[in-house]
Amino acid sequence: MSFSIRRPVAKKKLSETVAEELERIIRQGELAEGDPLPSERELMDTFGVGRPSIRDALSALARKGLVKISSGERTRVTKPTAQHIFSELSGLSKDFLARPNGGKYFDQLRLFFESSLVRYAAEYATSEQLEKLRAALELNQRSLGNPEQFRKTDMNFHRAIAEMPGNPIFIAVHQALVDWVISERPTLSEASQDELELISFKSHTELYERLSKRDIAGADRVLREHLQYVYDNYYE
Repeated sequence: MSFSIRRPVAKKKLSETVAEELERIIRQGELAEGDPLPSERELMDTFGVGRPSIRDALSALARKGLVKISSGERTRVTKPTAQHIFSELSGLSKDFLARPNGGKYFDQLRLFFESSLVRYAAEYATSEQLEKLRAALELNQRSLGNPEQFRKTDMNFHRAIAEMPGNPIFIAVHQALVDWVISERPTLSEASQDELELISFKSHTELYERLSKRDIAGADRVLREHLQYVYDNYYE
C-alpha cells in the first residue's frame, strides 16, 4: 500500500510536550496526590520554555483532573474524578450530536440509562433519598413559568434519582448525558414551552409517587412516557 503526504506532520506544541512529561511523572508516582508542583519559574527553567507554555500545559492537566490550579497557591496533584473523564469526552460528543439523528441517539441512551436508575430507585431508595426527591419536586413546581429555572430544577429532579445508587460514575454519566442532550435542543415557542413544563411536572409528580409506592414497573413506564413526550415535542 502506498500513499503520498502533501504536507509535513505538524510538530507538537511546547506546551503539549511539557504536559506529556508532567503527566508521565504524575502517573508514575514521582508526584503523589496533594504534592505541589514546582513553581512556574522552576518549570520554565526545567523545560526551557516560556510562561505561556507552562500555563497551557498546566491547564491541560487540570482538564484531565491531574492537577488543581489555585490562585495565589502552588498547583497541586489531584486524582481525576468521573466528571473529569466525561468532560474530556464533551468535544467528541458535540461532534456526534451534530450528525443526522445524533440527538435521537443520545436521547435513546439517556432513556436506557435512566430506566435502570428508576427501577433501582423504586426498589432500594431510602426514606431520606425519597424526601430529597420530594424537595426537588417542590422546587420544580415553583419554577413553572420560568423556563431557565424550570430547566435547572428539572435536571435537579432527575439528578436526585441518579444519586440514589451512590455510584459517582452514574452521576457523572447522567450529568454528561443531560448536558449534551439539552445543549442541542431547539427553542420552543412560549405556548409550547408552558405546556411542556406543565406536563413534565405532572410526570415528575407521578414518577415520585410510583417510586414512593415501590412500583418498579409503574415507575419505569412513567419515565419512558415522560422522556418520549419530551423528545417528541422537541424533534417531531
